[in-house]
Amino acid sequence: MPEVQLLTQLILPITLALMMLTMGLALTLADFKRIWHEPKAVLLGIILQLALLPAIAWGLIFFAGLFIPLSSTVIVGLIILAVCPGGATSNIISHLSGGDGALSISMTAVVSLMIPFIIPFSLSYQLHWLGQESIAVQLPILKTIFQLLLVTIVPVFIGMSLRQLWPAAIIKLEPWARKASGIIFFCLVLALLLVQWPQLSAMGVSIAVLCLGLCLSSMVLAYGAAVFNRFSVKVRKTLAIEVGIQNAGTGMFIASVLLARPELALVPLMYGLVMNIPAFVLIAINQSKQ
Repeated sequence: MPEVQLLTQLILPITLALMMLTMGLALTLADFKRIWHEPKAVLLGIILQLALLPAIAWGLIFFAGLFIPLSSTVIVGLIILAVCPGGATSNIISHLSGGDGALSISMTAVVSLMIPFIIPFSLSYQLHWLGQESIAVQLPILKTIFQLLLVTIVPVFIGMSLRQLWPAAIIKLEPWARKASGIIFFCLVLALLLVQWPQLSAMGVSIAVLCLGLCLSSMVLAYGAAVFNRFSVKVRKTLAIEVGIQNAGTGMFIASVLLARPELALVPLMYGLVMNIPAFVLIAINQSKQ
């Protein structure tokens, strides 16, 4: 479908780069230095995002497979989604939910720098282990790293450079840019939902349940890990949100652009919608206490 190609091959990469640029506008070197002040929380959050999420995805695939047949499209889509840690959206949700906004930004900044180098290897290994060698072969490591750098790291550094050069102007502009990029991404998700609806509806409610299950279970387990480490309530919320709110845009980019398989983007697409359910609940609970 030409509409799908236009949305996924052109508008999606531009939107993802715009979101990363907007995140860069909010970052300073101090955000990276902050990890030395709270190394335990940052390190735990990164480990949970990079290791726990794929483990939960595999657990959901195994458990759900006992009751309903899962297509390879759903399975591979869920694996792709699970290797994509949180993005700028998690920072906003963390702030509105009463979490530690500074910690959230620091974690996102560090993970964003690691994504282009970790995702290609992690995803390729999991696809081979799953028996999807043909898909893994389509994911050349060096090319994937370069393309992820182009739409993630480069825009972040451009945004940080702009803030360094014109701090006063960027500080005023950044909230508006963040809202604009969020609206653009939401519109993109809705547009993709409309053109991909026949394929989504054919999968039934299982895809939505799996996506919501991944989000909720990862949030609960991350919160439990934070409780075990005796972190403050604000840090617990932050870790839960950072681990539970994946970067759906990156997942769709990997599926549609890097793998040239738009049908694999259906799971990240659905996740981009259902992840708002627990996010809105957390925000509402925090607002009711104020």
